[in-house]
Amino acid sequence: MSLEERYKSEKSKWDEIARKNSENLEILEDGENFHRYAAENSELPGISEFLGNLEGQHLLELGCGSGKMAVLLAKSGANVTAFDLSPVSVQTARQFAALNNTDIDVAVASGEQLPFANESFDIIFGKSILHHLIINLGRQDIYRVLKRGGMAVFVEPLGMNPVLTFARKYVPYHHKHPVGVDQPLTYGDIRAWTHEFRSVKFREVELLSMVERAFGWDTKFILLRKLDKFLLKNIPFLRRFCRYVVIYINK
Repeated sequence: MSLEERYKSEKSKWDEIARKNSENLEILEDGENFHRYAAENSELPGISEFLGNLEGQHLLELGCGSGKMAVLLAKSGANVTAFDLSPVSVQTARQFAALNNTDIDVAVASGEQLPFANESFDIIFGKSILHHLIINLGRQDIYRVLKRGGMAVFVEPLGMNPVLTFARKYVPYHHKHPVGVDQPLTYGDIRAWTHEFRSVKFREVELLSMVERAFGWDTKFILLRKLDKFLLKNIPFLRRFCRYVVIYINK
């Protein structure tokens, strides 16, 4: 599939998702920001602590979708620039920001061709975006636009659990997105994305507790989360079968 064909497929998919999301935009609670949101979200462990104080930081979000994360980051004090390949997503993100009285810069762009100057950003953030991109193209631009000494964090699906791979392809569940050009990451992919950076760490999350996803975004199975913590600490081999990986990067 050519790059143009990939873009056409992804635009169609995410435009449709954004149209549905635009019908249910929320007004965030008073005081809601990224740090508070991350502290309560099992998919974002350690990110708030890693990034620290966001006040005045120039931050780029890759693949902003309907804009919730961009707005939360801005409410924590960051100067946020965000983009998405989907024009409808960008329009929805602007609506969401306006609804929540928040200033963010949003543009239509692709992750392989970033329209930003070299070393423009102190921080780059992305949630479920790298696995949509072509590694050899995307990594060069991510490295290019991040300032020397800057930080990047990515939350990505892992693709090494055969049961999970089957479920992603064939099993219907709540809020499931259609499969497109997505390729969940392997450890080799993580190395390929990050080998140029000065420091890279990653943490796998959601082993047994990944079943929460089938019951909706707000479901929490506390016992399974406790079992995950024990198993992932004491049986490292199981980490490859997790649903997500969080990648912490220093340039």
